[in-house]
Amino acid sequence: MSEPLLIHIHVPKCAGTTVENHLHAELGENGFWAPGKRTRKFPLGWFGRKYNATPRAAVKDIRAISGHFVGRSVEDMFPDRRIVRSIILREPEALLLSYYNYRMMRYMTRGQNAYGFSLFLRATRQNFITHFLLERWLELPWIQLIHMRDEQKAALLDEIMASVDHVSHIGETDQLVGTISEELGISPLAQRRNTAEANQQMTGWKILRAGEISEADRIELKARTNLDRYLWRRWVLKDGAPFRPEPARRFVQTEIVRPRYQCERRLARMFG
Repeated sequence: MSEPLLIHIHVPKCAGTTVENHLHAELGENGFWAPGKRTRKFPLGWFGRKYNATPRAAVKDIRAISGHFVGRSVEDMFPDRRIVRSIILREPEALLLSYYNYRMMRYMTRGQNAYGFSLFLRATRQNFITHFLLERWLELPWIQLIHMRDEQKAALLDEIMASVDHVSHIGETDQLVGTISEELGISPLAQRRNTAEANQQMTGWKILRAGEISEADRIELKARTNLDRYLWRRWVLKDGAPFRPEPARRFVQTEIVRPRYQCERRLARMFG
């Protein structure tokens, strides 16, 4: 049997840092590859492939790959390897709250200002997990995403997930690390990294909880996560019900106005 190549699809705020640090610690600089951005000169959404395809080590030495920019075309570089894919997912509302708290604490460590969840929500791409997977892993450019119907995106999500060998939710991170470590023949013990508790102690930030967001933001959050909630139900909760479109903010409409909120967000964190 050919040697395995692990590809961990690192969805933001889904314990990917824990997984990547473990792989790096066990496999070293040559054995683990986390590709960076393809370019910093132009928006990544203009391109299909988002990652820099030049590894720092010889391809034959690479045993595991992860990172926010990796796309499935990376597999073409390893034609003689047995590809093993893994992913960790998180309930969409919990993910966005975690992402909000993380960003606020990161700004505070840089001497910048926090801002409200409502502004964060409107400045963040609708169906954050879905579009991350379609844009980064499937390598779809932005112009293609805005022309797709939700039903088409749901079908592509199912295609992605059906090809993943190990699907876990964030509460199963230790078990997933154990499983992929066994595939690679390395230690299964990983140290937790990038935790909210450590960041909170550093900044004094009060963590925003689900019960503390406004009713208006709760309604907006639901309207912006219909595909993400389908992904969670279908592939984590194992609900076999097909995707059913529901009232939601149209992706193209939210993308057109999102730059305005991104500008407001930047001003808020710089000047308060």
